[in-house]
Amino acid sequence: MSVLDAAELALIQQDLQAMACDKTCVIQRGSMTTDTWGNAVEGDYAATATTVAGLKQPSASLLQNYAYRIGSLATYQVSLPNATDVQEGDYLLIDGVTLQVHVLLEPHSIPGLTTCLAALLK
Repeated sequence: MSVLDAAELALIQQDLQAMACDKTCVIQRGSMTTDTWGNAVEGDYAATATTVAGLKQPSASLLQNYAYRIGSLATYQVSLPNATDVQEGDYLLIDGVTLQVHVLLEPHSIPGLTTCLAALLK
C-alpha cells in the first residue's frame, strides 16, 4: 500500500469537496453558561463558521447502527470539508433548514471529508 503525500491528499480533498459539497452551511454552537444555582447549562447558539456542505440520505444500516442516538428523527448524512470544526450538538443551517448534529462519523483511513449524521430540528 502506497502512502499519499500531503499534496496528493490536498488534491483529493479539494476534488471531494467540489463534487460533494454544493450547499452553503452555517455552523452554530451553543455557549455554556451557569444558572442561578451554579449549574452548567447551554446558552444561546451563535454562528462559529460558514462553509459548504453536501446532504444525502444515510443507508439503512447506518441508521440502524445509530438508532439509539437518533431514533425516528428525519436524519441526513452531511459531508463537510475535511477538518471542519463541527461537534455533536451543533446546529447546521442549510437551505433554510436547521439540522442538529447527533453523530460524528470519524475517523477515516484517508481523511477526505468530515461526515456526520444530523437530524431535522423541529
